[in-house]
Amino acid sequence: MNQLENILIELIFVFLHFLLFLFNYRVMNKKIMQPAVLFSLLWFVIIALHFVFRFTLLNELFPLHTGTFVIFFLGVLSFSLGSLLVTLIKEKKAPSESGQILADVTSKTSLSLALRVVLLGIILVGLPFYIHAAYKIFIASNIENFFAGLRTELSYGDEDIGITKYLVSLSFVVYSINLYSYLKERNKINKSIFISCLLITITYSIFTTGRTFFFMILALYLGMNFLLNRFFSVKKVAGYIVFFIIIFSILGIFIGKGGDSSDSIKDNIYPASQNTSIYLVSSVNALDWELHHNPQINFNGNNTLRFFEKLGEGLNIIDHVNLSDIVQGFVFVPYPTNVYTFYSPYIKDFGRLYAWFMIGLFGCIHTILYNKAVAKKSLRYSIYYSFMLFPLLLSFFQDQYMLLISSWIQFIFYTEAILFVNALLISKTNVHGSEKNIILR
Repeated sequence: MNQLENILIELIFVFLHFLLFLFNYRVMNKKIMQPAVLFSLLWFVIIALHFVFRFTLLNELFPLHTGTFVIFFLGVLSFSLGSLLVTLIKEKKAPSESGQILADVTSKTSLSLALRVVLLGIILVGLPFYIHAAYKIFIASNIENFFAGLRTELSYGDEDIGITKYLVSLSFVVYSINLYSYLKERNKINKSIFISCLLITITYSIFTTGRTFFFMILALYLGMNFLLNRFFSVKKVAGYIVFFIIIFSILGIFIGKGGDSSDSIKDNIYPASQNTSIYLVSSVNALDWELHHNPQINFNGNNTLRFFEKLGEGLNIIDHVNLSDIVQGFVFVPYPTNVYTFYSPYIKDFGRLYAWFMIGLFGCIHTILYNKAVAKKSLRYSIYYSFMLFPLLLSFFQDQYMLLISSWIQFIFYTEAILFVNALLISKTNVHGSEKNIILR
């Protein structure tokens, strides 16, 4: 296939993705944060950027095979169909609510200020212990750059951060709870607690050395603002994303990815821009390479079902299984990358139909949570909808659904435990208040 044919095919699929985005946007009442709309917009942008970068920042980037474009397009179509199915069922059950965002005035659950302060204290007190554990790992790496050494040991070595790693997921839940509280009631106390939580969560994320954690901060911020901020707009979404990309590039310089902190800002602009471009589009090339160089299907679930296999092994239900590494090897397209989009582990486990089925299932789950969140605006569904934006936004990068299932369990456990304690505190307060009223009478 010559270059002109490659360009034509790529432009056709850019156009098809744009049409699918427009369809979802119109059908879903022009709500940009509706899962099908957001997912189709994301993939339209990624496919369009791939085309643009091939002739600018990444002018040596390999073209994609037609079959790879088909996988991406049918994936977006599957997600959209799953979302549309849930939407149609909802409209059939409650036609009077069709096309509306309803606020359930009965679900104004107040959050205990004392509980939020205690949670803030826990992640704050735990932060020095987490940093100390990270520093010990860095020492073991024998690498001069702190973040490079820490990242190398965590990603490729046998080192583990220890029990303090569970504070990372707790910090995200505490951050989301206090963001919710601040958006519900904008006062100085809530603002101070929220900013404190944000700074602590950012610090935890920095010391994990994984820049994808900043996507989670962004996802939670976008989700909560969409649900609770009446001034939320598409322009603000674009502004948040641009600001995030800038911060992402700067962090890359400090951890030795896409620049050197010892160089001037001018000298870092091009390598940082190129590195960010590689992050955005090289994963689709990695999948394309994998499909045409290592196409076998394992039929063992060692990638997407690894959590359940490890659980079964731990409970002596199944025999020992040799699981593949979560961190995959580098391929050169010709730029080095070791991320292969959402589709890679699913296709390797059970093939393309499995990948399309699962992305359709996730489209259903996303939309159920979205509908619950916009109808009730309760803390529970606001948190779950916002958290689920994280794997959606990173679907172009790598799977964050099944490969992070242990993290999802932690998020759910922390959320439900906090809500349970909060309900007990409110119930106790109400009982004391009732007793006080009786005495006064």
